[in-house]
Amino acid sequence: MGGPVGLGISAVMSIAAAKQSQRAYQNDAQASFEQAELAGIQADQEAINRTAQLREQLASISASSAGGGVSVGVGGSMANIKRRETRLADMDVSATKFMGMTKQRQFKLQGKGNQLKGKAALLSGYANAASTASKIKTT
Repeated sequence: MGGPVGLGISAVMSIAAAKQSQRAYQNDAQASFEQAELAGIQADQEAINRTAQLREQLASISASSAGGGVSVGVGGSMANIKRRETRLADMDVSATKFMGMTKQRQFKLQGKGNQLKGKAALLSGYANAASTASKIKTT
């Protein structure tokens, strides 16, 4: 009689352990999704900072040229400098956003993977419990 009871306890413990594993994987998944969110926020903030830096640079260029007696907007060199700075800033912002999206995707995939691992752990626990239950019937 100790055999079937022990097997029953084993089946119950197998399911309990599987549920605990699933919860742990779900926690890891949630952390990954939160990291994905933070990566997006960080990329947006870096893009905002770079745009603000560009505005400061353009204002400085305008102030320097005006302070030096150069009329703002006259001559190609100042316009070329402004265009170059704007183009560089646009490239920086694009790269920052792309890297942020890449990080987000990486974290989201990691989160989905952890969710799948949790489901697999639960299924494995049920399979072990079913196997144990079948042993009870044969004893």
